[in-house]
Amino acid sequence: MKIAPLLAASAGFFFLWGVMPVTLATRGAVGSGSVIILLSLVSLAGSVQFLRAMRRESPRWFWSIPFAVVCTALALWTGITRWVVTVPDIGNHVFLFLLPPAAALFFYSFPDDCRNGVRMPIAVSALVSVLSLILAANAFCTLVPGTPVPGFMAIAMVLYTLLLMPLVGVLLVVTGVACR
Repeated sequence: MKIAPLLAASAGFFFLWGVMPVTLATRGAVGSGSVIILLSLVSLAGSVQFLRAMRRESPRWFWSIPFAVVCTALALWTGITRWVVTVPDIGNHVFLFLLPPAAALFFYSFPDDCRNGVRMPIAVSALVSVLSLILAANAFCTLVPGTPVPGFMAIAMVLYTLLLMPLVGVLLVVTGVACR
């Protein structure tokens, strides 16, 4: 198993760590949507390369298809909202929240000789998925006017974007290195 596709596939998990320096360096000239499009395209390319390689190595290769679908949807939705201003930006958040559940399936598609090495990453990404799905439900609730949003959701969102998403991305790379 090559590490390059997994390194590329993990790019989407570092979206906030990519948005912050680019926005600061360009003084806001390059927006977050552009960075998210770029990172999701890199993740899509990595996941497609991984899919092609896994078709020969693993009988469970098809479990990584949802990850490629989420990366595709994220790139397309972000691209659409860049050109159509009437569309709410909720899609970016929802698709970013779907990355960890798709990553749990992505880990499950690893070959049989890596089964012991992917148990912990599957468990961690499944736990992160619980929080991401709660945040996704909350994102939909904010579309309804007058819906109260609990205060702890803001803290959970910061924790999720700054620490938990990059943790899943690092697990992709580390698991790929361990399964070589």
